[in-house]
Amino acid sequence: MKLYHVLVEQEDDWYIGRVLERGGVTTQGRTLDELVFMLRDAIEALWREKDVQLELLLPPKLAVRRHQRPRRRKASA
Repeated sequence: MKLYHVLVEQEDDWYIGRVLERGGVTTQGRTLDELVFMLRDAIEALWREKDVQLELLLPPKLAVRRHQRPRRRKASA
């Protein structure tokens, strides 16, 4: 399994990830999960590599949004 290091930055409401070992893969996502999905997709499309491991390099002050489940509505009587 190949390991790639990804520099993550935040711009407005987007996370931007850039693979450091090889040029050509820079992508974005609204969440970190979406960013990882997009990175894997781009790596597979450009370099034909599957099952890669990604190590995200996050700046100390990065605002991480957690995935929130929708609230359940209480049944009205």
